[in-house]
Amino acid sequence: MKLVKRKPDDNEGINMTPMIDVVFQLLIFFMVCSDMSINEVAQLILPMVSQAVPDEGELHRQTISVEKDGTIYVGKSVVSLDELDELVLRVEAELHKARGKDFSEKPILIRADRELEFGVIQKIMERCVRRKLYRISFGAKLPGSTGN
Repeated sequence: MKLVKRKPDDNEGINMTPMIDVVFQLLIFFMVCSDMSINEVAQLILPMVSQAVPDEGELHRQTISVEKDGTIYVGKSVVSLDELDELVLRVEAELHKARGKDFSEKPILIRADRELEFGVIQKIMERCVRRKLYRISFGAKLPGSTGN
């Protein structure tokens, strides 16, 4: 059997269809994963404030959620007040010292249930300030809004 060599056709190129399929699959995968990471574990009823503004969702913001029984969540992990100070706030304080800055520019969002005593929030704020973390904002909702 004789093999015949064929000249490549000038119109032939790389078939991009499989690569486009893979890119769309990756896009769908990351969209689904990022949506899941936004959901918080803590189920909170946020306080209503008439001057509340819509959340802009700052980049690299640390979210601290506190339920009405005083349980503290950082992301989806339950932490004590001391663990919050050591694992989260101290690490950020050391990072901004290493950068040669006097205070951290990292934003921190504190979301707390409206039935929680303010003393718990005050302790978290004191520890933030002690670590020179000053960009603190609070979760609230407008009267009449349905979201948390």
